Amino acid sequence: MNLFRTVVGIDPSGKRLALSAVRYGVGRPSVAVPPVAVELRGDREQIRMAEAESVLADFVARNGLAGCEARLAIPAEKVFLARIPFPPLKSKDLRPALSLELDRIFPVPASRLKFNWRRLDGAAGRKDVRLVLVAASSEYIERWEELVSRAGLSLGAAVPSGWAMSETCRWAGEQAVSDGKLCAVLREMDGGVECTAIAGGEPFFSAVRACPPEGSPVEALNLLSESLIDAPDSVTEAEASVYAPSWWIREGRFPQAGTERANPVEGFENRMSAAMALPGEDAADPARFWRVLGALGAALCEKGPDLLSPDKEGERLRTTARTATIALAAAALLLALSWPASVAVRTKQAVDRLDAEIASLRPEVARVEETLAILGDLEGRIAYLKEARAGREEQILVLRQLTERLPQGTWLTGLRMEDLKVELDGLSPSANEIFPALARDGQFRKVEFASPITRQADNLERFQIRAEFSPVPPETPAEARKKP
Repeated sequence: MNLFRTVVGIDPSGKRLALSAVRYGVGRPSVAVPPVAVELRGDREQIRMAEAESVLADFVARNGLAGCEARLAIPAEKVFLARIPFPPLKSKDLRPALSLELDRIFPVPASRLKFNWRRLDGAAGRKDVRLVLVAASSEYIERWEELVSRAGLSLGAAVPSGWAMSETCRWAGEQAVSDGKLCAVLREMDGGVECTAIAGGEPFFSAVRACPPEGSPVEALNLLSESLIDAPDSVTEAEASVYAPSWWIREGRFPQAGTERANPVEGFENRMSAAMALPGEDAADPARFWRVLGALGAALCEKGPDLLSPDKEGERLRTTARTATIALAAAALLLALSWPASVAVRTKQAVDRLDAEIASLRPEVARVEETLAILGDLEGRIAYLKEARAGREEQILVLRQLTERLPQGTWLTGLRMEDLKVELDGLSPSANEIFPALARDGQFRKVEFASPITRQADNLERFQIRAEFSPVPPETPAEARKKP
């Protein structure tokens, strides 16, 4: 079904033909062209059908509607309607079961009828379900299907007039109908009056009664009273909101007696006329509005009981359910497939965020690494100094003692120390003076020449001396005070 399309509504109720075209698209459907209502002058139905074909073809050609879908509002006098209790069955079993009951319910053979039904709200605890069973002559519907086809349209549905009335009120935003309250639409027909009673958003009564024009309000209320005798349980004691021509009340033709449960709704005609007006046009005349009410409702009615192809309605519902199931399954599959991708995207976003944080910390890290390198270098130097100091105090003392004791002009060419043993190699102007200088105070013991003294060409003596260093403990302050 196309989203953007135009649907033509056809209402042949009474001895007139009402036509309306509704444009569908985004948002609320709107009236596409001005509706028309033409009086059919023929005395016989066959002549009126020929007149209707001519009027319909002219309407289609004048407004460029060829090829559009059409919907027929079956007049209330052509519809058989019954409210029946029925055992609760599955939808696929309900149609065969109801077809067996048609001969008993309606005065026309079932083979000559097309039927459909709607479920009414029932009382809690009731075993049976309440159904509104509607039927119409298959021959009548087929004649209209052929007529519509010759006029350049294709008949897409045929709905009872009552459902067309209900849909028009819902489209106009009438709260009582939308809320499922008890409502009634009363309108004058050619030589009669029509009453449609609605509850729970669905018509449960639709009938026409012949009467003179001056008796229309009284007969309409009589029909309403008859409809309430076997009303749905949810509205048994409810007050009916009545949508009726304003001139009935204005001219005093709406009787007060017997209207305890009928409450006329004010402003309905003004709201409907404004809704039907095209851009730049004034609101429609109320009398004209009542004549095209059924045609407008037929064009708007998409969920009413279709009598053109009732068998296909269940199939459409099953197809819709099947399509919805497939769509839900596809959505679930897409969600299942997109979940890993969403996890990967979130993970990548987290990684990118961490990379950005790391990049912002790199200068600080470089400074810390530089500081750690400096600390490492200092620690190495400190360790070297500690190592140089550890166990080498004696060597420093030896060097100090030798510096103080060796004669002037003496040069050391070698100094070896193993534990406390010291071996000296050097040159001196007088090597014999070194021996007593080392052994004078006991700091060096076992002093001896390791080799003979030899004189060099420069008149210096080469010597080699061995000794054992014996450091004297440092003097305490008390010992220093005892010295004279």
